[in-house]
Amino acid sequence: MSHRRAIGLITTFISGRFFEQIMSGIQEVAWQNQVDILVVHGTPEHIALTQIGQQQVDGWLVLTYTQGLDLLARQGKPIVTISCRVPGQSFPAVFPENRQGIESIMEHLLAQGHQRIAFIGDTSIGDIQERYITYQAILKQNNIPFDPSLVVITDSPLADQGMLAARHLMASRLACTAVVAGNDWTAIGVMREFQEHGYRIPEDIAIVGFDDIPEAQITNPPLSTVRQHSEKLGETATRLLIAQIAGGPAAPTVDYIPTTFVERESSCSNLLTRISQWKDPEITPDPLWQAGLAKELVRVLLPAFPVESDPSPAHVWPEVDKLVQVLVTTINGTELQEIDRGLLQAIFSSQPMLNTSPEVLAEMLRVLETAGLKLIKQLPEPIPARLRVQALRDRLFIEIMRSYRRRQNTSQRTLSEILQSQYNISQLLISCPPQQVDWIKETPMYSGCLGLWSPTWGDQPPELSIAGCYKREGNVPLRVGTSFSAPQFPPLDMLPSSSQKKGITTCLVVSVRTADHDWGMLAVSGPLISNDPWLEDNTINTFEICCGFLGLALEREALQEALRHASETEQQLTDRVRDLTSQLPDS
Repeated sequence: MSHRRAIGLITTFISGRFFEQIMSGIQEVAWQNQVDILVVHGTPEHIALTQIGQQQVDGWLVLTYTQGLDLLARQGKPIVTISCRVPGQSFPAVFPENRQGIESIMEHLLAQGHQRIAFIGDTSIGDIQERYITYQAILKQNNIPFDPSLVVITDSPLADQGMLAARHLMASRLACTAVVAGNDWTAIGVMREFQEHGYRIPEDIAIVGFDDIPEAQITNPPLSTVRQHSEKLGETATRLLIAQIAGGPAAPTVDYIPTTFVERESSCSNLLTRISQWKDPEITPDPLWQAGLAKELVRVLLPAFPVESDPSPAHVWPEVDKLVQVLVTTINGTELQEIDRGLLQAIFSSQPMLNTSPEVLAEMLRVLETAGLKLIKQLPEPIPARLRVQALRDRLFIEIMRSYRRRQNTSQRTLSEILQSQYNISQLLISCPPQQVDWIKETPMYSGCLGLWSPTWGDQPPELSIAGCYKREGNVPLRVGTSFSAPQFPPLDMLPSSSQKKGITTCLVVSVRTADHDWGMLAVSGPLISNDPWLEDNTINTFEICCGFLGLALEREALQEALRHASETEQQLTDRVRDLTSQLPDS
């Protein structure tokens, strides 16, 4: 077991927005409780059969896929599943409100007059399966016959599968007028393919997704979708797991995280129409007006979250009180140049503000301005105050644009750094033996090791022998040739994530394999996710690619060794034949 408590996350995908948000929530709670994190790339079945990390973690989080969950449960470790569950499951699960989200989508499409509504998605994913079941239920409730020909089950939740599904619908000449996609990337692929073939969206076909990833805001037209808060899934599941580890009950409960339908132009919604439907805040000049305004601002920014007395608006978005205070000082006579620029930058650089859409930001500015104009009516000299409030609106708009520009510049620099590091890694992998893992220095990771499977006999547990190791600073505690049984790998206490002794370890384990051979495991510790929601983190993508290269390099090395051995054997046979031939008498 590690030097302290640790939780494991089993997942078949280790990149993309959903994973990053889940990991963000897990890390937040892990930091609070000083618990290490071990992320293992694979299915519950794979982890149960190989026993990887069994003695290193105190419990498991299982994300999305349940194959082999019964085998994993036999280890006796606490388990919480995220966005998936199996019939008769005896431990907790956490889901987004999929049913609520699909009900909102179907209600919206039915109100638009759609009756022939298709569904496209990868139903092997627990969330999407639940969305598909709800889609069928809503059709039945509205006396619309379920048509299996309007359903396309995809092999993955990626955009290319959405494009293939759209081709299928077009080739079948099915008269559907709307598509509900199981997730946003599928919806984006569907949209691209229909547009490529001349379809107008939403005039010819309406399309709705699920997740509200950042890309949904910038498709043409912007994608209607359901916003879920995946980081809350990670936070809730981690708290449940830590409670189990501490001795709490493992009841088969299901926690649901709220979702919100986000109406955009891909489903017959005009932006100007939606703006005309914005409601003015109900603000009255009484002693509680600041709390009321904070609640209204959070409702606009994060509509899926409750903002009653517990949690307070500031608990949901800590910067909201700062923004309200800026309005207070403006109404009271503070000139704009006296407002701390650093304060405004902190407000608009916070994650909720950077994550949200331009439409939401515009509505927030309108709420703030409208509240200010209502409040100054009580002042003896409202005209100067009105000018200050209007100038504040303009100042906040400029600060929003500056925040986005700063993010854009940061993202561009980061992309350039990633491309350079990937090039450097490729050169090191080509020029160095595969066991040499110093290329990890080109990534943000702090330490890592490569473990190769050792031959085993009889009932011996599988072992991994350390073939290479790396640490950014100081001596490497691991030694090449050291062996660990699969349940003891990776050795978390020897793979720090930073130089800080009080920091938690976040470790990722990825299989190194080729089509015909499983070579071993690469373990790396360090920052696994990016803080920039618009720049999909490439660190883990790099490791997936590198593990592919490593597998090929190990296979090449084994092939070269086999050829060398065959050549030596052939030479020995040739020499033996020559010797025997030389002993024959001359004819």
